[in-house]
Amino acid sequence: MLKISKLVLRKLRNSEYFQYMSDFKSLIELITPAVVHSEEEFTTFNAVFTKLDEELRVDKGSVLTEQLQALDLGRDNTWRAIDARIAATLLCPVEKEVEAAKRLERVFDLYGDIRKISYNEETAALSNLIGDLEEEANAGFVTTTGLTKWVNALKDQNIAFKAKQNERDTEIANKNSGNVKAVRIKLDPVYELIVERVNAMVSLNMVTPEIENFIKELNQKIKTIETTLAAREGRRDDGEEEPTEPEVD
Repeated sequence: MLKISKLVLRKLRNSEYFQYMSDFKSLIELITPAVVHSEEEFTTFNAVFTKLDEELRVDKGSVLTEQLQALDLGRDNTWRAIDARIAATLLCPVEKEVEAAKRLERVFDLYGDIRKISYNEETAALSNLIGDLEEEANAGFVTTTGLTKWVNALKDQNIAFKAKQNERDTEIANKNSGNVKAVRIKLDPVYELIVERVNAMVSLNMVTPEIENFIKELNQKIKTIETTLAAREGRRDDGEEEPTEPEVD
């Protein structure tokens, strides 16, 4: 007799958990809770699921992230403009400016393309690069190539980015990150109770074709999740992946 397969819910990341419960909810609604004698349980399930949805919307990130991305794009563009200005100056007819550009090019080459590294690494690299450009040995070359205002702008942009990043990190740190876990703990037993009710109907030979189809569809979703979990465990054992969301204990 085909029953609903066992799924270890605590192994699911929040996004996976929400998607599975959403699919489960849709399948129950399709056959109606009355068919599986779970009207009361499903009412409770719906209420807790709604709470889960609300908590996950809060947990998805900070509204400051978009501002942070804009600030990062700004400093990237300024860095790119300075780099392009140095490259263009290397081709100019004024020997003094060419020599200054060569010196600055060497400084830039030490840091590579800072746009391709992480936020924290880029902030540190820009701070060091700007510090190098402000040194007495290089400040004259910056002036000669007409880059003083651009370097100052890059410095201001980098400081503004770091300040916004600190603001965002503080906001995220102050969120009650345990809320999603608390809701999952409430939703799990309701889900398990409905699954138990359906499996009991199988044992009692009370299964209709629509219930059988419900079980088949749900088991297919469970199989897909188990394949994902197995692949993740394999990558983790090989040291190739770190979890982006903790499992729920």
